[in-house]
Amino acid sequence: MIFKVWDERKSRRPLRFDVPPKKRSTLEGIDPRLKQIAFDRLAILREWQRRLREPGKPGTKNKVTDKFLEELNSGILWPDVDGAAKTISKISRATLYGLRKAYRSGGLAALVPRYKTKESKGKVSFRPLKNPFPMKFPGPPRREGKQFFIERVKRRWKFPPLEGPIRLKIEFDMPVSKGIRMPRRMKMLKGKVSHTGKPNIDTMQAFIIDCLTGIVFKHHSQIIDISSSKKYRWWPQTRILLSQVKDGQK
Repeated sequence: MIFKVWDERKSRRPLRFDVPPKKRSTLEGIDPRLKQIAFDRLAILREWQRRLREPGKPGTKNKVTDKFLEELNSGILWPDVDGAAKTISKISRATLYGLRKAYRSGGLAALVPRYKTKESKGKVSFRPLKNPFPMKFPGPPRREGKQFFIERVKRRWKFPPLEGPIRLKIEFDMPVSKGIRMPRRMKMLKGKVSHTGKPNIDTMQAFIIDCLTGIVFKHHSQIIDISSSKKYRWWPQTRILLSQVKDGQK
């Protein structure tokens, strides 16, 4: 598929963006269809950047991006050709910005899609944790939202359950009640007033352990060291720091 765009400033000649880059070593040994997808993604990024560089009113980049995506997804910029399937169906704004970020960091090789083959399907390659694994969840834990919290843990943790001893550090950032006046509120947020009300810290700690069991680690008996604290914060959230401990390590 050749991506063509007509430039009105230069006698309406089609601009061809299907020319491969000079460095071909980064794409050696890759399936030709995946290479074509990478070239098409690069063509889309180039045309998008060309439109953003055109002179216009300040603050109109979002409108230019919206118009570009509308023309791209509707088939105006990329018309259907008989006998040739499109390598890219539709692109959203988040995907477009993600492709630009990937190209800036990794070049053309970062635009090659990573598809799972039949041989790799169902197999998860995982190495033991070398560094502590942080997890953040909005708001303090609530008993009625346990299933919702478990779903968030599954989205964050995409590995098999850990084996062996585990160390946990949990910090609960609690909200300040709305009826408290500003002078006392500032003292609470600066740590001068401790959080001594409900929910109890042992209840929230047990809630977190129940949600992590079976997903992050197999059984809660693997936890050999755990510390938890609660304090007032502007933004209520639950922060978890997980690390594996080797046998004999302090």
